[in-house]
Amino acid sequence: MADIIQGPVTHIIDGDTFDMQVTHTGKFNEYDDYNEYERIRIADIDAPELGTWQGEIEKIELQNALQGRMVRCTVQTRDVYGRIVASVEVL
Repeated sequence: MADIIQGPVTHIIDGDTFDMQVTHTGKFNEYDDYNEYERIRIADIDAPELGTWQGEIEKIELQNALQGRMVRCTVQTRDVYGRIVASVEVL
């Protein structure tokens, strides 16, 4: 079973990455040492880079969808940059 973390989105980085405050963790998580704030990379999405017109549009779309909202992240892994890679559900 995959780990679950929940909390509000605090900052949008780009079209596929955001910061969140971890306010809840899953009862059956294998790993229980999540930081109070985590950077999340949405799994299976590869948004264009910032600095491109499409990258800026993708960031705005993610802001409209997630900024300030509560999300549940199903953790897949941590990447080489320390970000959590997860599927994301808006609550």
